[in-house]
Amino acid sequence: MRNLILCCTFLIATVQAFSQIEVKFSPDNSKAKMCYTEDNNGIAVKETNVRFKNSSSYDDPCWYVWNFGDGSTDSLLVSRTFSTYVEHTYKTDGIYTVSLMIMDSVEIAKTIKKGKLKTAEYISSSGDSVLLSLTYLDEDLAECQANAKISFLKFGQKVAKNAIEVFSPIADGPNFTYEIDDPSSETRKAGLESFVYILSVNKNTFKPHKDDIWKYYWSIYDGPTKIKEIALDSTEYRFTFPKENVDPGYSVTLKIALDSTKFEDEQDIEYYDLTGCTASQTIKVKVSDYFFTDSTRNEKDIDDREPAIPNIFTPGGNDENDVFYFNTNGIDEFTIWIYNNNGTLVYKKVAKAISWTGDDNSGHNCPSGTYYYVIKSTSSDKRHNTAGFIQLFRQN
Repeated sequence: MRNLILCCTFLIATVQAFSQIEVKFSPDNSKAKMCYTEDNNGIAVKETNVRFKNSSSYDDPCWYVWNFGDGSTDSLLVSRTFSTYVEHTYKTDGIYTVSLMIMDSVEIAKTIKKGKLKTAEYISSSGDSVLLSLTYLDEDLAECQANAKISFLKFGQKVAKNAIEVFSPIADGPNFTYEIDDPSSETRKAGLESFVYILSVNKNTFKPHKDDIWKYYWSIYDGPTKIKEIALDSTEYRFTFPKENVDPGYSVTLKIALDSTKFEDEQDIEYYDLTGCTASQTIKVKVSDYFFTDSTRNEKDIDDREPAIPNIFTPGGNDENDVFYFNTNGIDEFTIWIYNNNGTLVYKKVAKAISWTGDDNSGHNCPSGTYYYVIKSTSSDKRHNTAGFIQLFRQN
């Protein structure tokens, strides 16, 4: 487990410069930027620990309220006793400001002192006192809220001017998503090229406070063989898998890392100990040939697979069925020949993606009727070679 105990020397601002309680605190060393990451075994370590030293001085009993600024469940630390050192673990990416509030417990109402103080917030000052908003649990553990006035002489607060900045490439869940690239538009449906995938950084789980300082490293394996490795600035990568792989699928790894060239001063990477700020995740991507029907797509027996070729389309109707198309894999080249019922060739096309709008090769509309098609592919898989009939019902 990798614990980073890093911190910075803060310049402190006093809310009330003439308060009797002198509030002083600081972390242990001079570093304000930190990174939490995975360890050498690929296990995510969400620990960036900062230890603060409390050097405040006051003789009477006090309450100490630390606000570590990250909004976590333990972001507020309330203590009725003095401790020289306190620690906080930052578990999310962000920029955080730390403050320490000290109040003389004599000034606090007995009903509040009998309970458990949860939060204390400075509201305003008036005359010789400050107004605070306090949240506490009463003796019955019910949450209550009350305002409290405390003399300037019995109160002090300081806020760190320099914020703690935490970088982390760790995602709260899968760090990337994947889907087959769909060329369809709002007005026209099109076939899928089912080996062509869009790999995208998962913005729902990876939420950095700075978007432009990261590099994305994609590695794709077919079993033990690495077939692609690429580093990108963009959060999206379009990749065409070389062949079908349903069981167990391709291993796709995304490593997210800080890019030192994107810092104003590259020396910050070394000075702030940000080197190696990386996290990787691997997901199995199952790639199937959508040329075949849903029910037969994953059949291992060659003879059991059936092509998913439509048998009817209605050009000119401005609906989703106005183009004849079928899914391909995006790798192999397909050729289609279409003949009318007299056996005359009306249309031929050679491409990785095939579609027919119902026009012949001269651009004239073909009339409604039955047409015969022949499909052949450059694939060694002869299941891509097929033939059949298509009904054309023209709507214009």
